[in-house]
Amino acid sequence: GGVGGGARGGGSLRWARAGANASVGADRITFAAPMVIQPRSALPPLADAGIVVDAAAGAASPEVRPAVWLDGSAAGDSAGLEIIAADAVVRGLGLGGWQRYGIGVVGAAAAGALVEGNWIGLARDGSAAPNLLSGVAVLAGAAEARVEGNRLGGNSTGARTGHGVVIGGGGTAGVLVTGNVIGFGADGGAMPNDDGVLVVDAAQASISENVIGHSAVAGIEVRETGSPTEIYRNWLGVSRSGQAAANDVGIFLNEGSSAVRVGVHGGNVVAGNRVGIAVEAGAREAQLEGNWVGLAPAGGGAEEDGKLAEAIVAPNEDRGISVLAGAAQILVRRNQVAAGRVGIYVANVETSRVSLQANHVGGSYDGAGEEGTRAGIEVAGGTEISIGGETGLGNHVNGAQTGIVLTETAEPQLTRNHIGPGKAQVEFAHGGAVQWGIRLNGNVQRARVQFNEIGGTATAIAVAGDRSQDNRLAWNEFLRNGLNIDLGGDGPTENDAGDVDEGPNGLLNAPTILAHTVDAIGSGNYLSSYRGVATPGSSVHVYVRDRQGDRRLAQSSKVADEEGNWSAVGPELPSGALFAVASTSAGATSEFSDWYVPSRRVSLPLAQSVHWFAWSGADTPVADGLAALAGGLETVWVYRGADGWLGWAPSAAGASLQRLRTGDVVRLQFAEGARRPAEFFVPSGGDGGLLAAADLVAGWNYVTWFDWSAGPLDGLAALARLAEAAPDIIQLRQWDGTEWRHVWPEIAGSWSPGTWFFPVLNLRADADGVLRLPATVD
Repeated sequence: GGVGGGARGGGSLRWARAGANASVGADRITFAAPMVIQPRSALPPLADAGIVVDAAAGAASPEVRPAVWLDGSAAGDSAGLEIIAADAVVRGLGLGGWQRYGIGVVGAAAAGALVEGNWIGLARDGSAAPNLLSGVAVLAGAAEARVEGNRLGGNSTGARTGHGVVIGGGGTAGVLVTGNVIGFGADGGAMPNDDGVLVVDAAQASISENVIGHSAVAGIEVRETGSPTEIYRNWLGVSRSGQAAANDVGIFLNEGSSAVRVGVHGGNVVAGNRVGIAVEAGAREAQLEGNWVGLAPAGGGAEEDGKLAEAIVAPNEDRGISVLAGAAQILVRRNQVAAGRVGIYVANVETSRVSLQANHVGGSYDGAGEEGTRAGIEVAGGTEISIGGETGLGNHVNGAQTGIVLTETAEPQLTRNHIGPGKAQVEFAHGGAVQWGIRLNGNVQRARVQFNEIGGTATAIAVAGDRSQDNRLAWNEFLRNGLNIDLGGDGPTENDAGDVDEGPNGLLNAPTILAHTVDAIGSGNYLSSYRGVATPGSSVHVYVRDRQGDRRLAQSSKVADEEGNWSAVGPELPSGALFAVASTSAGATSEFSDWYVPSRRVSLPLAQSVHWFAWSGADTPVADGLAALAGGLETVWVYRGADGWLGWAPSAAGASLQRLRTGDVVRLQFAEGARRPAEFFVPSGGDGGLLAAADLVAGWNYVTWFDWSAGPLDGLAALARLAEAAPDIIQLRQWDGTEWRHVWPEIAGSWSPGTWFFPVLNLRADADGVLRLPATVD
C-alpha cells in the first residue's frame, strides 16, 4: 500500500521501493486506493531485477485514467521513477511535474523494462504537468525496453526541452515504442511535447502504432544514430478520428541519422503538419516507403485497409516530404502524397544521391492563378538526383502548377514519370490542372528527361533560364498538351539563320520535315522513309500523333550532314500527323517542328470497282497524284460543295477536274476486270489547315475532316457545337471501305466506325450553309 505526501514510514512508496530493492527475487508494488503522492525529495531507483510497480486495477491504456499519481513538483532535481535493473515493469501510473523525466530506464543493467499504460506529463485534473527532460527516457545502454500504450503530453515548456519519449546513449538498442498517444490531453486536446519521440546518440529503436500530435519540433525525431531505426504505422498530425493535431514536422531525420526506415514495414499516416517528413543535415541511407502523406484513412483504420478515394485529405501545409541540407543516399518510394504547397522537395547543393520512385502526388492547383500546390516534385539543388526509373518506378503527379520543377542541379534523371490530369491516384475535388508538366529553371545542366508520359498540361516541358543547357527532352510521350516543348518558357521560338543562340538549350532550331514515303515490303509490312533539314550535326526524332491524339516517338535519324540534311527509315505506318525534334550530341533538345501530313494508306478491295477516299496529300495534278493507279482507272470524281461534282478520265480532254486538293473526297471508278493494286498510298505533305470549313448544300454533301483525336460520336458533338452558322445536319453516313454506313442518328447494325482520320463522310443538310470544322492539330 502507499500514502500521500512525503511519508517515509511503513506502507509508503519510498518504503516499498527500498524493500523491493533489498528483497531477493521479483517483487510487486501495488496501491491500496486512489491517491496523489507528492515526494519532497528524490525517490530511490528500482535497483533489483524483476520489480513490478502496478497502479492499475485491471486495464492500463491511453484511454484509462490512472488512479495513482506521482507529483514531482516538490521533489527537486529528480526523476519520478528510475529503473536501473533488469525486467522492471511500471504500469498504470500518472507522473508529472518532475524536473528530470517521469520514468527513466537507465544503464546496461536495465534490460527488458516494460513501461505500460501510464499517463505522463499530465496532472490528475488533466492539466499539463511537464516533466522537464522527458516523459519517458531510455538511456545509457538500456536494451530491449518496451514503451507501450501510454499517454504522454505536456512536457514542452519554454524553460526546458521536454520530449514525450527520448531514447539515447551508446548501446541503447532494441527499444520498442508502440501504441502510445503522444501530445494529447485527457479530453483529446493539445498537450504538446517538444518531440513526441526522440531517438539520439547512437541509440536504436522501433516506433510503431503511435498517435502523435501537437509537437513543437517533431512527432518523431532521429539524430546522430548509426543502427537502423524502424518507424511504421504511426499517425502523425491527425488523430485516428480525423482530428487535426499538427506537429511542426511529422517525422524528422536530423543531423547524423543513418539507415532509418520510414514505412518500410507498414506505412505511416503523416498529415496536417507544417512539413510531413523532413530528411536533413547529413542524414544518410534513409528509406521512406509506403507512407500516406497528407492523407488519412477514413474511419481510423490502418493505411493499407483504407481506400484512397475515401481518405481524409489533410495536406502538410508547406511540404509533404523534404530532403535537403546535405542528406545523402535517400530513397523515397511508393508514397501517396496529397500536397500542400509542394509534394516532395529536394534542395541544397550538398544533397546527393536522392531517388524518388513510384510516388503518387496529387495537389490542389486548379489552374486559377497561383493558389494551391506550387509543385508536385521540386528539386532546388543537389547532385545525382533520380526521379522515376525503370518500368513501374515512375512517379505519378497531378494537380500542381508544375508537375516536376528543377533548379540549380546537374545531370538529374527524370524517367518514366506520368504527369498530368488523371495520372495521379490522389486528387483534390477542386484540383487536377497542371500548367507545366516538367519545368527546368535556371542552371539545370545535362538533365535526362526521357520516357515520361505528359498529358493534359498547358505546357508539357519548359526549359527557362539561359544557363540551363544540354538538357535531353526527346523520347517522351506527349498526350494532348497545349504546347509540348517550350525553350525559354515564353511560347514557340522562331528558328534563326545559323542557329547560334545563348538561350536555354542554346535555343536549338526545330527541324523541318520535307517528305515521307512508304514502301510495302511484304504482306502487311511497310517501310517508312522520312527526310528533312535540321541544324548540321544534330539528330532528329520523328513523332507521330496517333489516333488518340498522343505524340509518341516513331523513329530517330542519323546525324544531319553539313548541309543539314537528315533522313530516317523505320517500320512505322503513321496514323496521324508527323512532328519532329532535334537534339545535339551533348543532349540539347529543340522545340517541336510544325506538323506534317504523312503518306497515307488507302485499301482498295479487289472485289469492288468503286472506291471512296479522302485526299490528304498536297495540291497535285490528277494524273501525277494517281499515276500508280492510271492503268485501271476509268473515271475520277471529286465533290466540292457548291461547285458540285468535277470529273476526270485518263483519255478525256478538257476534264473539269484538273488538280486534287487537300481534303477532296475522291470517288474512283475502275474498269471491269482491270488490273490494279490492293492498296494505294496518298502522297505526303497536305495542308490540314485548308480544312477549316466545308460548304454544304441542301441534301447530301461529301466532306472530310482532318482529325484522329476523337471517335465519331465525340466528333459529331464537336461538329454540332461549331455548326451554329451551318444548316442542321439531318443524317450522316461514313464510307467503311466497302459501302456507306449510317453513323448518325444511329449506327447501322453492329458496325463500329472507329476513330476518325480523314474519314469520308456523307452529310445530309436541310439547307445551304458553311460548316466550320474543329481545329485538331497543334
